[in-house]
Amino acid sequence: MKKASLVLLSGIMSVTMLAGCGSNSNNGASGNNASNSSGNSGTNANAGSNNASTNQSSAEPVTIKYVLPGTEPKEWKSVQAEVNKKLLADGVGVQIDKEYIDWGAWEQKINLKLSTNEDFDMFHVMNDWVGLANYAGRGALKDITKEIEEYGPNLKKIIPESVWSGVTKDGKVYGIPAYWYESAVDGSITLNKYLFNKAGVSTDIKNRDQLLDAMEQINSKLNMKLTIPLRGGSAGPADIFQRTYDAYPFTVRDNVAFIGQDGVVKNWVESDMFKQDAQWFRKAYQKKLINPDVLTVKQEQIQDQIKYGKYAFVFGTPNSLNDVQKTYPDAKDEDFSLLRLSPEKDTYRMVNAKNVNVVAANSKHPAEVVKFLNWLYASQDNYDLFMYGIEGKTYNKVGDKGLESIMDPKTNTPLYLQDDWMIGNLNLIRVNQTLLSANKELYKEDKSAKTFYAANFFFDPAPVKAEMGNVQAVYTSDVTPIYRGVIDYDSHIQAALDKLKAAGIDKVLAEYQKQLDAFKASAPTE
Repeated sequence: MKKASLVLLSGIMSVTMLAGCGSNSNNGASGNNASNSSGNSGTNANAGSNNASTNQSSAEPVTIKYVLPGTEPKEWKSVQAEVNKKLLADGVGVQIDKEYIDWGAWEQKINLKLSTNEDFDMFHVMNDWVGLANYAGRGALKDITKEIEEYGPNLKKIIPESVWSGVTKDGKVYGIPAYWYESAVDGSITLNKYLFNKAGVSTDIKNRDQLLDAMEQINSKLNMKLTIPLRGGSAGPADIFQRTYDAYPFTVRDNVAFIGQDGVVKNWVESDMFKQDAQWFRKAYQKKLINPDVLTVKQEQIQDQIKYGKYAFVFGTPNSLNDVQKTYPDAKDEDFSLLRLSPEKDTYRMVNAKNVNVVAANSKHPAEVVKFLNWLYASQDNYDLFMYGIEGKTYNKVGDKGLESIMDPKTNTPLYLQDDWMIGNLNLIRVNQTLLSANKELYKEDKSAKTFYAANFFFDPAPVKAEMGNVQAVYTSDVTPIYRGVIDYDSHIQAALDKLKAAGIDKVLAEYQKQLDAFKASAPTE
């Protein structure tokens, strides 16, 4: 990463932290000054940003459709009306509509929309699910470089250069990254110490086998049948285990391309590390600590399991204390804490653009998508309205940067909430004050974290488009069941490797190596 990018990233995140401190008036002043300089708040800054980004005439506004995973919130229509009213008042010339797709059908339906050239404009990409490079390689995305230059001044100010590099290839920009969290938190585990303590089980976890032992004890002593919240399907390798290997730091891209410190690309599925991961999951599966339907379980089921704390441990961060207390009424904030295996090792940011919003190749309105996002990030008021809804009706502000969602008593879900992780920005996020402290770590800068050299590397699969598609199909059908422990490694790995080879993995990895070499050669030295 460029030194200038590191400085910019650190500066922006520091401002966010100061703004979130609340009571200190100096902190508030610092936050306001920094916001004005980046076009986030203040009347003059907003007016200039909106005028620069739109330059609208009296033409009829254009409606863009945003397709995203999840369930439509109860009050979206009323929020939509207010958002569109403000877009008109601000002269943006754009109206916004959303189409929600059930999590269980997301991958299938978004692929169908793209393959049939359905008329929609923007959709969400999760790089830890189906990556940006995958969509770009299929020709499913529009290059929006020109539109960002012309209509996106706020986008360029509020999103660090280092994060943009994760969506840029050969000078072409394929998406607008959601700069919403400290990615160095990836690789953490949340322990439910409430259950550990209730069962009298030690929380002094040193390795992953101790995690399984502790979970078995909790289930036995408390007469529970907890499973690890896991999704199979196309979900990638477990980054929480990577720290435990001698090869760390490394990253795995597109589920198959192992990129090590030495810059050599290898077949992840052939590695001994893959084998050790698979054997651990197999042990957990045989002990009935993994859902027997892990390959087909619905995302909503996993989300509820995490939301209500129905786990001994979970890969990643937890949710809110209020939700957990619906399961364990006397649970406290300190009962949930983050753990890293091999904590003595350095912490790295492995990816700079985990969540991205992109323009579909068939969209007729790429400029309007950019104008909308530029408007979204132009001010705190715009952000609050689209992300959290109507103050007093769907949410209440708490302090300078806090938030309390108003819940639907029938479903115990927010009346309206646009997830920050999909389209948020650290400079503008309001942190829900009911979140567990372990979750709030997502919104704090880790000053000791380093950035892995390949965090900005964007692989373009176009030269191996057919092979990549075949490899990913084999990964889903033959490799994932091995990795998630559903079938035995020793009995099935050779057949899976043979299928990967027949699908063209050697050609894919050779192209990966070629592009990584070019990336390293062009990257500035520290």
